[in-house]
Amino acid sequence: MAPDLKAHFVSISTEGAKNIILDLSDARYCDSSGLSAILVGNRLCKNAGGKLVLTGVKEAIKKLIIISQLDSILNSAVSVDDGIKLLDELETSK
Repeated sequence: MAPDLKAHFVSISTEGAKNIILDLSDARYCDSSGLSAILVGNRLCKNAGGKLVLTGVKEAIKKLIIISQLDSILNSAVSVDDGIKLLDELETSK
C-alpha cells in the first residue's frame, strides 16, 4: 500500500498539486514504509511551495509520528474540514 501511496503523491504532484490533505481516518496502523510514503508526500508539497496535512490520525499512528520525532515536521488536523481551514490559514500567513 505504501508504494501505491508514494506513486499517487508523485502523480498528483506532477499534475500540479501543491497542497494535499491525507485523510487517515480509516487507517488503523502505519509502519515505517507508510511513514516514508507520508514523508515523500510532505517533501513533494514543500518543494511545490505547498503543505501536506494529515487528518483523522488515530492514536496509534499519532504515537508513531511522535516517537519518530515527525510531529514537528508534519501538519495535522482533526478532520478534512479542519485541514482545509489549516491550509487556508497557512496560505494567508505567507
